[in-house]
Order: sequence, then structure tokens, then C-alpha cells
Amino acid sequence: MALIKALLAGLFGVSLCLANISGIVTDTGSTPISGAVVQLEKGGQTATTAADGSFTLGASAILHGNDRMLPNGLSAGITGNLMTVTIAERSAVEIATFDLTGKALSNVRQTMEAGVHTVALPKRSAGVYLYKVKSSNGELLLKGNSVGGATSGSGVTAQGLSSNSLAKQAKAAVAINDVIAATKTGYLNYRCVQYNSDTTGIQIKMIASAGTLTDTDGNVYQTVRIGNQIWTVENLRVTKYNDGSSIPLDTSIATWGNATTPMFCYFSNTTNADSIKKYGALYNWYAVDTKKLALAGWHVPTDSEWEVMQSYLVMHGYNYDGTTDTSNNEIAMALAAQTDWEAYPAVASSPGNNLANNNSSGFSALPGGYRISNGTFGFQGYFGYWWSATENLASGAWERGLAYVSGDFGRLISDKNCGFSVRLVRD
Repeated sequence: MALIKALLAGLFGVSLCLANISGIVTDTGSTPISGAVVQLEKGGQTATTAADGSFTLGASAILHGNDRMLPNGLSAGITGNLMTVTIAERSAVEIATFDLTGKALSNVRQTMEAGVHTVALPKRSAGVYLYKVKSSNGELLLKGNSVGGATSGSGVTAQGLSSNSLAKQAKAAVAINDVIAATKTGYLNYRCVQYNSDTTGIQIKMIASAGTLTDTDGNVYQTVRIGNQIWTVENLRVTKYNDGSSIPLDTSIATWGNATTPMFCYFSNTTNADSIKKYGALYNWYAVDTKKLALAGWHVPTDSEWEVMQSYLVMHGYNYDGTTDTSNNEIAMALAAQTDWEAYPAVASSPGNNLANNNSSGFSALPGGYRISNGTFGFQGYFGYWWSATENLASGAWERGLAYVSGDFGRLISDKNCGFSVRLVRD
């Protein structure tokens, strides 16, 4: 796949996108949700769900940057029902059409002079089609997406292929690395990794929101009900206490490691607003101990409140295998978000096993990494840790953690000058 992407980028200047994604959006049962906005975050394609919850992305969602001239002088592109072919010298040009199984549908052959030419394509029923353009200077394989009788498309590869290899090559080339997102008032924002670009029948289940919380800086957080508790589903990123005073920002390794007073930072001292919004801030436990991070009505959860959430999830079948024995804590997948976790298929219960199976609780935990007590940063994408408000030893406090390789929701004691994420629970 990496080789195909490199070939596309080098020869066509393209980025892989989808041919067709469609499906239905419902609540956690089977009730359709209309008016939800569904989007591919990188590709930019957007649709709004119909009354039955259905949506389709892909009418114009084809590889970008097509119709570039190759070094051998042959290029081609598709717009509407016209294929544009550019050749460097007079040549016989053959245009063969195939479906995704590799079955030949039509063949056109004509002699063209050097220059740019247009060839009318037959109107076809909705679907994805492959076009092999061959001249004395080389071959191109294009992928076209027909919607409503009109076709659009762009190059897949410049390598000559037999007709028997076309379907395999095309299917390999339509993979993407994007996030499909859905938003609707009254529901948690849905985000899930999407790798397959020729997909129909995707089922998106949106979890009801328990409202929002606004911090002292004006940041708004979604919340979710888990049992009798209401939790924020995003990491805290507030920079002021609830009395309006500033929380000290510390970017220094030396001073962070020796701190015995409240501090906060961002992972690797980033200033990227998108990263800060996604992962939140990292706080040492002294900032948590001030009891001033949350507005009235909310607080940093105690160790026992974390335990209440864990027990509820286990007893209600959120273990990865559906078991309800409270001595068997394997709820990591139920807590972890469906994006950003490093892949780890070797452990069936781990957040990295299959991201699409994560987040049944709505807690939406991201692997925000942490700041070690010596002031260095580590493991964003691999681990996430969240403070409790409960002290354990003079130098330690209880925290909870998730790892991309493990199925359990870890309970640990850490140094108070570690930098961890923070969630809030309603009083």
C-alpha cells in the first residue's frame, strides 16, 4: 500500500480518497437519526442523513490532482462523460473499460495525433469502473465513479497490467486513511477510522449526549452518562482555575521534574491548536489537589468514583467478550476512542486490536501520552493516563490508564509531579 501511495504521489500528485461510502446512522438501538452531518475529515466530503438515517459520500470523492503528464508523454483524466487523453506523438490509442471484477465491458481504438483529445464515455449505471488507456508510449489505469449517469475519476497507476490483474490492483489502490465523523445535536460526536474506500452499508451508532460543560476559558466539552455518573468525554484543557487565576505553564524539563506546586503543559510543549483541542492538557497532581480545576457542580473523580464507573461497565457487559464478572476487568475497548490508537491486533481485548470496535461506552479515551516525573514526554498514540483526586502516599496519587496492548483499565500509583490528563465527573 505504501508503494502504491508513493507511486500516486510521485506520478500524479494525488492523494488517495474514496470511491463510495454509504450507510445508515442510528442511535444505539436501531432508530434512524435524520439530519446528522457525516463527513470524511481529510477528504472533506460531506452528506446529511435522510429521514431513514441513510447517507452517501462519494459523488465527487475521487482521487485529486489527476490529468498530470507522465514522463513518457501519456496522461488521461475523466470529467463528466468525457475522457481527456494527452499524447506526445502520433499513436494508436486503446481505451478498455472493465468493472471491479475485471470483466471487460467495452473497447475503443483510434489513432490520435500528438496533443489533447476527448473521448466520449458511455453512460453507465452507478458504480466504480476501471479504464485502461494504452498507447505506444505506455499504459494508464484510471478509476471512474459513475453517479447519476455522469462519471468522474482519476489515475490509479501508470504500470501496465493485464486485464486479469486490474481488479486486484484497483481494489488495493482504493484504500484510504481517513476519519469518518458524524455530528448531531443531542448526540456525542462520532469519529472512527476509515480504511476502505469502496464501502456500502456502514452502520454508525451515535450515543446520546448528557449535555455540555464550559470551563473557565470558554472551552466546551461534551458529556456522557455512564450508569448514574456524568463524565466529560474530552480531556480537560483549561488554563485558569475556577477563581480566574492562571495555572502555571511549565515547559522546562528541569523545573517540571522538581515541582511541588501546581503546573500544566501540553504534550511535547506543542502550540498546535488542533492537537491541544484533541488531547487536552497534562497536569501534575498538585494542580488537581487545588480542587479548583472544575467549575461548580463538577470535580476531578476520586479513586472510588473511577471504581464505580469500572464496576458499572463490567456488570453491564462492556468487557470485550461480554462477561460480567467484576474480577475480570477488560473494558479498555469500551473506553478507548475509535481513532488515534496504535494498532496491536495480537491482543483481542486491546484498544489497538480493531479501532472500529472501540468506544461502546462513549468515554472516548484518546492516547494522549504523559509527562514523566523527570520532565520528559512519552508515548502519545500508545498510552493514556488520567488522574484521580485521591492521594496515596506522600509523593504519590492514584491514577487510571489505558495501553494500546492491554485489555484492562489500569489502576496505578504515580508520582505527583507526573503530567497526566484529567477528566471531570458531575457532583
